[in-house]
Amino acid sequence: MARPFSLLAAAALLGGASLARAEPSGSVTLLAGQASASRAGVLRALRAGSAVQSGDLVSTGPATRLEIGLPDGSSLRLGPTSKLRLDEAVFTGGGEKRFSGKLLFGRLWAKVAATLGGQSHFDIETDNAVAGVRGTIFRVDAGRDHAVLVRVYAGAVAVASANRLPRPSPGSGRSEVAGPREVDRAAYEKLVSRAMELRVSPKGDLGEPARFSDADEAQDEWVSWNRNRDGQ
Repeated sequence: MARPFSLLAAAALLGGASLARAEPSGSVTLLAGQASASRAGVLRALRAGSAVQSGDLVSTGPATRLEIGLPDGSSLRLGPTSKLRLDEAVFTGGGEKRFSGKLLFGRLWAKVAATLGGQSHFDIETDNAVAGVRGTIFRVDAGRDHAVLVRVYAGAVAVASANRLPRPSPGSGRSEVAGPREVDRAAYEKLVSRAMELRVSPKGDLGEPARFSDADEAQDEWVSWNRNRDGQ
């Protein structure tokens, strides 16, 4: 099974104690087409204004575009034939947020509002990826073959390959290393800044960051629609 990699906001240190869950997690702010949410085996159709909650599995139909607004002002958008599981969504009055979801397949666009407080995190997982960001705009395409494309439109993120990170030995709570040397960060992490992309193989191997241009996306209606929504 392919191991995951992580996509971390360059200036963010994520983690902290668990917070109590808040309900609802967000609401549908735009729907063109058909979408549904299932929870505990119960399927319900979504429409503009519908609430979504932690534990919901959100699915979109063909030719569908769905936008979910979160309490902190962040937006998640799903393209056609996509599936996203909402695992956790906590937003406090003090400015902290804890959000995590898994994109099983399809296309996701995230516009993440800036966060306050060191306990905040915003994670999007795929079968071989976890994307943790703060205050940025990015896109994740998760193929059914588990290949992933990440493109950054604002801010910068560090992409770390978890299959090269030191891992604790089973039951010991300690990490075994091959000698008294520090792990070279450059061996498992790559910085991806604005207007850059990074591709991840189905096995979770990182490619090299490369620049993309507007011309690369000129014919992609999904990208154009999202950029227009971001500008509104």
